[in-house]
Amino acid sequence: MNRKNLLVILAIATAVCFSAMKKPESQTRIIVNKMLKAIDEHKGCTYTMRSEERLVNMKAGFRGGEIFTKINVSPRKTYMKMTTDPNMGTEILFVKGERDNKALVNPGRFLPTLKLNPFSSLLTKDQHHTMMSAGFTFVSKIVTAGVKKADEQQKFDEVFKYIGDVTWQGKSCYKLVIEDPTYTFTTYKAAKGENMFTVAAKLLVPEYSMVEWDGVRNFEEDLGGKTLKVPSTYAKKTIMYIDKENNFPIYQECSDDKGIFERYSFFNLVVNPAFKADEFTDGFKDYNF
Repeated sequence: MNRKNLLVILAIATAVCFSAMKKPESQTRIIVNKMLKAIDEHKGCTYTMRSEERLVNMKAGFRGGEIFTKINVSPRKTYMKMTTDPNMGTEILFVKGERDNKALVNPGRFLPTLKLNPFSSLLTKDQHHTMMSAGFTFVSKIVTAGVKKADEQQKFDEVFKYIGDVTWQGKSCYKLVIEDPTYTFTTYKAAKGENMFTVAAKLLVPEYSMVEWDGVRNFEEDLGGKTLKVPSTYAKKTIMYIDKENNFPIYQECSDDKGIFERYSFFNLVVNPAFKADEFTDGFKDYNF
C-alpha cells in the first residue's frame, strides 16, 4: 500500500470516528436534565409557596397568597395550611384512597371540619390549580414534554436557554428561560367525565386557559361534549430559577400571549424530609382537625 492510499484510509477512518462520537451536552441541557432527575427521584417535600395568579377579569390584576405544604409523592398524600388571608389558618389533608378520595378540611374560625371533593368550588374558587397539582411532579411532566418536542424539531437550544446565574432568597440559582416559538391555540373536544384537571393533565396545559378562553366555571364541571380552545403548550414563555443545591425550580413564572399569568415562589424547601408515621393523619399533633 502506497503512502497516498494510506493517508486516504486514515482520513476516512478519522472522519468516521468523529461522526460516531456523541455530541457533548450543552450547559443548558445538563441543567435541565439535573432538574428533571431531581424531581423524578424525590419521594416528598415540604415548602411554603407564594402564588400570584392572573384573574379572568384583567382589571382585577393578580390574586396571591401563601400556603405551607407537605407532600408524599407516592402514594399521594398532601397537607396544606393557608398562612395568609383571606383563609389564613385553613388546613387541608388529602390521602389517596382514604375518605372516598375526599379532602379533610378544617376551615378554622370555629367552623366544623368538612370532607370535600378536591375539585370542590369551595376549595378552588379563583384558583389556577387544585391541591392535586401541588408540588413539582406536574412541572417535570411539562418540561419533559417540552424537551421531547424541541428535540423532535432539533430546536432544543432555541427553546431552552441558560441565561446565567442569579441569587434569589440568598440561594445561588441557574436562570432558565423556555420559549416556545410554535406557541399557538388549538381545539380539544372533551369526553364525558373530563374536567379541567383531567384535561390539563392529559394535554399538559394550564387549567386557567379553560377558564379564560372557554368560560369554564369550576373544576367540578363535566366538560363532556364541549369543544375547548386550549394552548398548544403550557406557556409561551417560562422563567425558572433552579436552586444549585437541590436542582429544584424554586421560582417559576409563566406567560401566555397576553403576558404573565402565574408566578410561584418556593421558600424553605426541604426535599425528602423524614415524615413521621402519623404525619398525614388527622390526629397528628400539629394539626387541628
